Amino acid sequence: MRQAPCPRCGVHPNICVCDACQPISGAPPLWVLQHPSEVAQNKGTLRIATACLPDLRVLVGETPADFEPLAIRSQQIPMGLIYPTTASAALESGPVAQVREWIILDGTWRKASRIFLSNPWLNALPQFHFNAAPPSRYRIRKASRDDSVSTVEAIAHLLSQVAPGCDYDPLHAALNTLVKRQLAQMPSEVRQRYE
Repeated sequence: MRQAPCPRCGVHPNICVCDACQPISGAPPLWVLQHPSEVAQNKGTLRIATACLPDLRVLVGETPADFEPLAIRSQQIPMGLIYPTTASAALESGPVAQVREWIILDGTWRKASRIFLSNPWLNALPQFHFNAAPPSRYRIRKASRDDSVSTVEAIAHLLSQVAPGCDYDPLHAALNTLVKRQLAQMPSEVRQRYE
């Protein structure tokens, strides 16, 4: 008999990590703009972030119409964007004190770039890149760049810099569990590629 997906995260119980997600308090308001192609990714890490950060808000889309309410909000509340551009400042040393809410893009580099380029209002926000993010632990998903981190790792690094009193360790713990459970489901010859 086929097992039903987890009612909370929607993935198979063998790769569900809801039991490993602990709530985090003290985080600033966070928005994630998720590309539609990421919604059904069972390797996606955004589900960890949403389980650990109950106030995190996710908007799925690509065009300005998809994000219009947030674009309007960004004209009223100081927001910062985590995305490397020619105009971005290093998060670790940049002017982050005035930022009240943060936006992260969820998708491959190509899809995140498409969101950024399709939404001129994002270009008007202060932009930040990571200058010293820890190496990615997310070894089960290949990335096109050496400095790539998963969405949940990006959020953890952001919190480490802008919310020093916030315990973001639950994000790393849940990610480690996700990697372990995903590897356990792979045939040994496939698993060897990631170990």
